[in-house]
Amino acid sequence: MPCPARKPGGSVMVSVRFCGAVGEVTGSGYWIETDQARVLVDFGMFQGGRDSEGRNRVIEPVEPRRLAACALTHAHIDHSGRLPLLAAHGAKGAVYGTPATLELAEVLLLDSAKIAEEDTARANRRLRRAARREQSPLYTVDDVEALMRRFVPLPYGEQREIAPGIAIRLFDAGHILGSSSVEMCIERTGAQALTVVFSGDLGAHDAPILRDPETPPKADVVFLESTYGDRSRPARADVVAGFHALLRRAVSERRRMIVPAFAVGRTQVLLYELAHAFREGVVPSFPVFLDSPMAARAGAIYARHGELHEQDARRLGRRGQLPDTLRVVESAAESKLLNASNEFCMILSAAGMCEGGRVLHHLRHNLWREDVMVILPGYMAPGTVGRALAEGAREVEILGETIAVRAEVIQLEGFSAHADREGLLDWLAPLVPGSPRVVLTHGEDAARSALAAAIQHRFALAAETPVAGAVLTLA
Repeated sequence: MPCPARKPGGSVMVSVRFCGAVGEVTGSGYWIETDQARVLVDFGMFQGGRDSEGRNRVIEPVEPRRLAACALTHAHIDHSGRLPLLAAHGAKGAVYGTPATLELAEVLLLDSAKIAEEDTARANRRLRRAARREQSPLYTVDDVEALMRRFVPLPYGEQREIAPGIAIRLFDAGHILGSSSVEMCIERTGAQALTVVFSGDLGAHDAPILRDPETPPKADVVFLESTYGDRSRPARADVVAGFHALLRRAVSERRRMIVPAFAVGRTQVLLYELAHAFREGVVPSFPVFLDSPMAARAGAIYARHGELHEQDARRLGRRGQLPDTLRVVESAAESKLLNASNEFCMILSAAGMCEGGRVLHHLRHNLWREDVMVILPGYMAPGTVGRALAEGAREVEILGETIAVRAEVIQLEGFSAHADREGLLDWLAPLVPGSPRVVLTHGEDAARSALAAAIQHRFALAAETPVAGAVLTLA
């Protein structure tokens, strides 16, 4: 159902403050205030850059104890990663998301908390020896568990009031399993409700496994992501053919392949493509190691939610989406054995931007080897090790050690889970007849500017590119 007509006695003032992802692609979050309630859409971690840890500890402009509710577009840490921090500061509001989003968020956030606790414990041992003040983790497993008790599943298409005068409805964004765009209906005195749409991260059309993104029926204001707003993605057939050619070359040259991949989304797509290549015989099969327990758990959630898969993926089922040569590496000891071996294989490991996780150990042991191929299958944020590798760095710092880069580094085009410029424009097109206010976020400035120009050219519609710290008044 569309946003309802105004009931007597509701909100007049509506404002939105940005919690991050303005001129950058991490730290996504929107703090929405009305006369009756305060709600959030996402509250993600900043990733990359020397100041990201400090920025992640800042919760302003959010006021945790006044937070009525949060809508979570999807589970990726750059959209969900600071929510447990709010629980630690007394937030009691419910967190709404699709069932798959909340299941995946549980996996990612518990892993994030465990890493934070372990990293802090190691740092504090050094600080104690130096007689310096000890640190506290960003948040703990207890904080995540407190947050999880506030999780409220909301299926696609079901409208739900989440705070006085504010209702939401979720639409499939096609980015990762359970990802959504949020339609928010905000009541106004004596007028039609204000319809605000938050795109979340949008996926590409015809991507494997997931369904195509949906556009909500109407909007007065649209907050649109712009990660790839300055580029076009090659045709999917060309992307897959290029991937196959790369794999065949790696096989012929016996090049060990290290693939940093996001545990949720990218890993599942790469395994799907490998399974297809082996099954069709277009690439000789080889050992594939998934060295990410979190990715394995996410894969199980993907399998449980076959109703969210596109038709071909449903037909294949989970077994058909995985290569026969796949082996899941569970323990840290098994992971270390991979680096003690020179076996020709592919190692898929998290984290995707090379900022943490087991992949750092694989890079530390392999980057300096000329017989290794490092395959970067997606976007790398500025300030990350992945971005440095993508830009041709000859050495990088990993776990406090300077590592020479002699491996061949290849950035795959076309495997990103984000829509490209044409995909973003096509998603926006059904909303244009209503002449919405368009605000571009979740993109670097060059990408936002390019997308704004494309929107002006195609739709004769001006798009805003606000600066960090801006406050937008919507009504």
